[in-house]
Amino acid sequence: MTIYVPGIERKAELNIQRWLQAEKTNQRFSQDNLHRHVGPYLALSREAGAGGSEVARKVAERLKWDVLDQEIVDYMEEHYGTPRCLIRRVDERHENWLSSMITAQIGGLGYSECTYTHRVAKLLMLAASHGDVVIVGRGATFILPRHRGLSVRIVAALDHRIERVMKRRGISEKEAHRYVLETDHARSMYIKSHFGQNAADPHVYDLVLNAGKDSLDDVVDTIVDSMGHFVQKQKTA
Repeated sequence: MTIYVPGIERKAELNIQRWLQAEKTNQRFSQDNLHRHVGPYLALSREAGAGGSEVARKVAERLKWDVLDQEIVDYMEEHYGTPRCLIRRVDERHENWLSSMITAQIGGLGYSECTYTHRVAKLLMLAASHGDVVIVGRGATFILPRHRGLSVRIVAALDHRIERVMKRRGISEKEAHRYVLETDHARSMYIKSHFGQNAADPHVYDLVLNAGKDSLDDVVDTIVDSMGHFVQKQKTA
């Protein structure tokens, strides 16, 4: 079961509106200038059930940064008027041709998985251009300029992830096992389809942390320390 915190959601909504207003009132960056103004940011990829969203929240709290996770879905629903049920069909998921036709039919002419991905990419670039933001999933590692932020992947053993999903969602072991495998596959296909990358490849990340061997607090400590070193290095570069 997903837990929403009204205060956090409201803060995220206000931040997104602030970013949009800044974009309207300032001159648009050229592509070169945009890359120079991006960051610092943390792009956090995660295996299903590894605790990535919780880690992101804790890191953001420690750094006093903003966080974008389910807030992305909320924004897409409110800003574009897209039904949440439709967003769920394409959020970090790759549709087959039949599913794409159904999505287009429901969402209206021109709406597709690619449309959603393009809108998300614009939002992520906007957020990262203001810096001090933790972004969960959505291909942020492959969208944002790598040298302006830190990219981290959270993993854990399958049995650990199944147990965690069982507890958090209140479902059976069989259901949790299916959820983990299907979610991992959907995210993997989404990244491969839109960015031509393997989401599980450790070489595309700055850090890969095992949340099954270490506590989530230990994982958070490692990320916060690493980000501190990254920010300091950026200042002296």
